[in-house]
Amino acid sequence: MKKINKRLHIVFLDLDDVKNPILNGGQARATYEVGGRLVEKGHKVTVLCSKYPGYKDRFENGIYYKHIGIGTGNIKVNNFAYLAAAPLAVTSLKNVDVILECFTAPVSTLLSPLFTNIPVVGLSTSFEADRFSKMYHLPFYLVERFGLRFYKYFVALTIFFEKKMKVSNPKVISTVIPEGVGEEFFKIKKKRSKHILFLGRLDMDQKGIDLLLHAYAKIANKVKYPLVIAGNGPDEKKVAELIKKLKLENKVSMVGPTYGDKKAAYLSESLFVAFPSRNETFSCFALEALASQLPLVAFDIPGISWTGDNVASKAKAFNVNEYASLLLDAVKKNQNGKLGKEARRYAAKFTWSRVASEFEEFFYMVLKKEASYAK
Repeated sequence: MKKINKRLHIVFLDLDDVKNPILNGGQARATYEVGGRLVEKGHKVTVLCSKYPGYKDRFENGIYYKHIGIGTGNIKVNNFAYLAAAPLAVTSLKNVDVILECFTAPVSTLLSPLFTNIPVVGLSTSFEADRFSKMYHLPFYLVERFGLRFYKYFVALTIFFEKKMKVSNPKVISTVIPEGVGEEFFKIKKKRSKHILFLGRLDMDQKGIDLLLHAYAKIANKVKYPLVIAGNGPDEKKVAELIKKLKLENKVSMVGPTYGDKKAAYLSESLFVAFPSRNETFSCFALEALASQLPLVAFDIPGISWTGDNVASKAKAFNVNEYASLLLDAVKKNQNGKLGKEARRYAAKFTWSRVASEFEEFFYMVLKKEASYAK
């Protein structure tokens, strides 16, 4: 069969946007980085994302950002509006070669293949409807289970999510493509360690900040390193109240949103990164930490299974006592910087250029398959 090698129009269905002040998560960065590199390769990239206060449809990094839904200051309202608006938006797409649908909380699937003849590739960005079903006491998992059967193509961020997809849809054509990390994190110079760092959205349930604080409270008087909590999110007040309840005001500081130079500064002065998440698909920040020469202390969850034991210490989920022990052990082990150098070497395998090329190759394969089906 003749090789397909043409300029593609690729549409990302991604709820998030790198300019969204109330979300701006890891997948928004991934879409920006991969999409920009696909543009550099000659392709046209459009992102259909959620509206938010002050949003603007625009070109950025060569990508056209088009917003749908409603733009309130409430993430949950915006999410559900996006879920409702996505089918109509997909139906109206013209002159598009392939759609990359980023699975979206709380139902995962947007059911895109039901609304278009354009080939749709599912992406396991939020693939945890069972968790959201328990959280909200609603059967989101039934929507996920129903929708998965309609996808012919799927990209998983980890092997775990590829296996999960194949349980529901054994015939799906799939591949595993991890997230990537920017070159700027490999340029961060390690300085004298001043603290242990948590950086992420302040979402107690997902990010496990409560587990971290309870574990750190057990060792706070045994270590000289304070804990820095960087980020913002819906549970800022809860985090502050728990710090006070545990009498950690003198050992734990909340420093707010942390991007750009501020982020680089905190990374450069960290001993290691505390990564206590209960749930992840694939954390871009975990990769950024490794590239910045910072090993992780995490729980053993599927979303962190891509890390080797040489760069991430993993406690049994969600054993606070074991996690506290690993935090204390990491303070001792990371004094000489050897583990940090190993972390950077490990992260070097995950470049955005490599990720973009793997997506391009998969998209071409999808089009070849579609062409063969049409004959």
